[in-house]
Amino acid sequence: MKKLFMLLAVAGIFASCSKETPVVPTEPTEPKAQGQEAPVQLTDGEAGEEGVRLSLRLDVEDFEEVAGGFDAAQRARAVIPHINTGAANKKLIDLRAYVDGVGPAKDRLMGMIYLYNKTKNETIPFNAPFRVYNDGKSIGYDGLVSGFAKGSKYREFFDRMVDQRMANCYVSVIIGNDVGNLNFTNKGPHVITSWGDDVKLPKNFVMLKSEHNAVGWRYTKGGKVHEISTAGNVRMKLKMMGYLMMARIHNTFPQYVMRINPTSQTPYTDASGSKGYRALRPDLRTYLDVSSTLSVALDQQLDFRIDNQSKKGHFYMQSGGARNANFIPGGGYLTYNKVLQVPVSTTPAGELPAKGDMVVAMYFPQVDDYGSVGIRLADNYFYDGSAFSLAPGIGYQTLGTLVDKFQKFKPTVGTSAPYRRGVDNKVYYPVFEVGPKTMSSTRPVKKPILSTYINKTKSIQWEAIP
Repeated sequence: MKKLFMLLAVAGIFASCSKETPVVPTEPTEPKAQGQEAPVQLTDGEAGEEGVRLSLRLDVEDFEEVAGGFDAAQRARAVIPHINTGAANKKLIDLRAYVDGVGPAKDRLMGMIYLYNKTKNETIPFNAPFRVYNDGKSIGYDGLVSGFAKGSKYREFFDRMVDQRMANCYVSVIIGNDVGNLNFTNKGPHVITSWGDDVKLPKNFVMLKSEHNAVGWRYTKGGKVHEISTAGNVRMKLKMMGYLMMARIHNTFPQYVMRINPTSQTPYTDASGSKGYRALRPDLRTYLDVSSTLSVALDQQLDFRIDNQSKKGHFYMQSGGARNANFIPGGGYLTYNKVLQVPVSTTPAGELPAKGDMVVAMYFPQVDDYGSVGIRLADNYFYDGSAFSLAPGIGYQTLGTLVDKFQKFKPTVGTSAPYRRGVDNKVYYPVFEVGPKTMSSTRPVKKPILSTYINKTKSIQWEAIP
């Protein structure tokens, strides 16, 4: 276990800072338009005996999972991570691909293929229907290259690649983006009320990519059809673009509250409940805030380009984007549009989630984004140190501990501060700690708060204290 935390100290990208609101970033700009002709639409048909065939096979890689801070059916849309609480080596999330039922082939998974010549800086984007194999752990494309528009520059690029038998050519693939283009609509926070084996993240919650794979050329069918594939027919590896945050809010308040007589504001007793009455403590209500520079809060546009120095083709998220519909502006940061209902935790705050834990999943596709994720109390009913916060045999409970922010820093220009950046294909498990402080006495609750308490306690299921 110590090794895991030592690794976190080096690789973890978010640091915990208590009692602070998220950093206030500059407002992002709108993404640039591509200004290019539409991608070439591929099919996996067998039309014609002559031509050039493209054959690719890709395997879905496992996540690298880190304990701690940031760093459907068969026709569900594309990428669906399954949670496996009993997995070996702490591989809790099992990533699989599924057919999406959209595009020209309804039993295929739509994705994008980028074929490019690194020396001539010529790139051809394809919309491609992938077949899904091995229960979602592999995908593949095998079909003739066609679909070029009349007078297409992409056709010229492709002919030059063929003339040189794909020398200096490479291929990259991405799936999980919006169908047919490089836009990505972030799904926003996904609240898992009870962590367990039957939990799945939403379809296309993440994007998977494979970059800069050398292309090979070979002859098939007696020389009538020429085939391009990866050099040596090596399988490409699909990895998550960006990183995941699986955050827990660990509420360690006592599990029960006592029923209080609102008139006397003392425990209510009678012949049936001589020791008083108790009920499970109502959920703590919190807001979830994020900096507007973090990619979880942005609907962004991808960009694919060949690096001038390395000559490698990469997918990039543009630095700005339109605000995601799941967030609303609030005080210099963005707030998730749903209040989190946080129950009292029934398990210790382990390195990784335990069955039954509440977990908030967030996807950050832009690996070099920065900012902070934080929580704020929406209200403190039953957590305010009042008579209505009384825990049987313990005392009145008020907020004592609040680890409320995880921050990913961008260093100041001219300093030697390290850039805390995310790493592609990593999942982080930070914990927001919310703990109590016991008080021996309390002050009377007055209106209008008293009226709210009276209304709230009417719907609670009380039981006699045994």
